[in-house]
Amino acid sequence: MFQQFGRAAAGALLFVCGWLSTTSCAAGENGDITTAVGEAAIAQSMKAALQGNARLAASSLQSVARSNFAGKDVVYRRCMLQRFGSDATPPARPEAGDAFLSNVLGLYQTYWWHALMFPAARDQYGRELQRGLSALLGESDAIIDWDALDERVARELRARGYYSQLGNTPPLRELMVWRTQDSSVREVRLPERTYPVQLEVLNDFVSRGWSSYARCERRSNGGWATDERVYAVGPAFPQGLDSEAFRASLLGHETQHFADLQQFPNLTSWELEYRAKLTELWMSRDSLRFLLGKFNRDQGDDEQVPHLFANKRVIRDLQAYLSANGSTPAQDDLSDVPADKLRAAAVEVLARDTRTREHAASMAGTSPAMPGK
Repeated sequence: MFQQFGRAAAGALLFVCGWLSTTSCAAGENGDITTAVGEAAIAQSMKAALQGNARLAASSLQSVARSNFAGKDVVYRRCMLQRFGSDATPPARPEAGDAFLSNVLGLYQTYWWHALMFPAARDQYGRELQRGLSALLGESDAIIDWDALDERVARELRARGYYSQLGNTPPLRELMVWRTQDSSVREVRLPERTYPVQLEVLNDFVSRGWSSYARCERRSNGGWATDERVYAVGPAFPQGLDSEAFRASLLGHETQHFADLQQFPNLTSWELEYRAKLTELWMSRDSLRFLLGKFNRDQGDDEQVPHLFANKRVIRDLQAYLSANGSTPAQDDLSDVPADKLRAAAVEVLARDTRTREHAASMAGTSPAMPGK
């Protein structure tokens, strides 16, 4: 997911890694499990939420009887209907232990709620957020420059002991706030090169952003990359930093962004996601089938929702490559294709994309950098 940040993030462009929008059967206290119908409703609601449409997300759950859900899925359904259902009202100001932070969170949650419930008026609510934040900073007139406004808010939060990330994660303005982070250096092997990255693991969150709010805190962004380092949202990886989900869906995905930002700095957000998702597939073993299922399920035609748009391109191009090379898939989600052929296909499709972009650069008289080793 493409995030745009200005001076508050050292002028960097950032890209959110996989949304981790998984669904799974959840056991209830009575031994029941969520039915296939319930699972489908959860998947539809999460997709709608990530597209910025909370009414559709809630209606997807409302239309399926409560008896189809169990365990944590009951909690999710109840929260979504309370937060975004037909009788929902704007949220009250939260109490975060610091008056300034509480006010900032209140302004963002109010903005998120309205923008998610009334997508057509999203820009109007964004302007209201600008005015509210400007007033909180003591300004009589709205600060129109989002970069300057984000920087002012981030500086005030840091003075109070909080780290933050503000900016734009399409289709909404973003606010992530946390208290602690740990640094390390990792060598990450990508399909085309090995790349060293500075890794920041973030924990003790106050806000995990609009994608978490839109899904009742069931999932959130996993992380992002700047031109200097990779950031990982620690709570998004409960299995730890040695898990395949972390290595492939965070480190591999974000390090590919890291390298592409230097080699191909003019890529659009969906193009960056497209390349990172191919790397993610190549690095995956146990989670390969799950990722393919997620990519096949969560597709979209709107470039302003780059993860879903890239998912569609990845599935389409893998199907075309496999068919052209004697392994025509019988299933839309490629579940009938052997894992080794899928990973090899992902590498070849990525390499073909790289060659196309290098050729375009040479024709334009430019020479793209080759980061890593």
